Amino acid sequence: MLQTRHLKHAVLHQIAEFSGPTHDAAWMLPDMAPQAYSEAADWLAPRYWLPQTNRLIFTMQTFVIKTDAEIILIDTGVGNHKERLAPSQSHLNTPFLDWLSGIGCPPERVTHVALTHLHGDHVGWNTQVVDGRLEPTFPNATYYVPLDDWRIFSERRAMDDLAHHTIPFDDSVRPVVEAGLAKFISPGASIADILTALPAPGHSPGQLAYQLRDGNERLLFAADVLHSPLQVLHPEVNSRWCEIPDLARRSRFDLLSRAAQENFTWLSAHAFGLDGWQIHRSHEGFTVETSPPRQRLPDAIAV
Repeated sequence: MLQTRHLKHAVLHQIAEFSGPTHDAAWMLPDMAPQAYSEAADWLAPRYWLPQTNRLIFTMQTFVIKTDAEIILIDTGVGNHKERLAPSQSHLNTPFLDWLSGIGCPPERVTHVALTHLHGDHVGWNTQVVDGRLEPTFPNATYYVPLDDWRIFSERRAMDDLAHHTIPFDDSVRPVVEAGLAKFISPGASIADILTALPAPGHSPGQLAYQLRDGNERLLFAADVLHSPLQVLHPEVNSRWCEIPDLARRSRFDLLSRAAQENFTWLSAHAFGLDGWQIHRSHEGFTVETSPPRQRLPDAIAV
């Protein structure tokens, strides 16, 4: 699936490897009260939650920013033919590269790959299998790797800690570093003069979010700070995969506050659609506006 949004100086694409009801809500957000879903059902279902099966709708995807001079990817999804602990992500075979080429962004033209964190569903297309070997998918790009994640995941790899995503670290992160294509970054770093890295630790130790300002457009690529828009109303609730719970809550509150105060459109890593969410402050915390996904196809493949 693919969607497109035209900004002032750039075109934003969203390439989804797949989108569907992949996670049981009680399992993924174990501290969310069950009645919170039913109270929000009029806007939460069926786009973000299926009440009949109590499953959350998740999208695995990449954001593509295309300017006159650069092609920037934010995260690279799950990837094809990769072994993953989650059955829904293991050994995919999707037309991701066909979508990418179809919007005028073949792999060799990609200039920047901005990673939010190093979990397997965000780094998979960093590499691909070519003649039985793992090779960087974007050979002419600089891969921007969150420094704190790199340090801690490297330590975990040394301990062979499979519970902490060392399989994708081996097949999708280490190869681009060893190929000399990586640049390690921390909050405050600028990428291609259009993205700025923001601190968002907690889901992973060094997770980053990215803000984009283009004319009047203000977008916040918020990584895995949220896994459901319901967490905007209940920011104290973490996902099962938040590694440092108290820090994840603090990052969530800080980014929601920034989005509300500075009028950023929130783009969640696992939500489909480029209209995003508008965050507002309320007496009780935060509220969220969601809107229907755009349906327009990109000009590059219009017929």
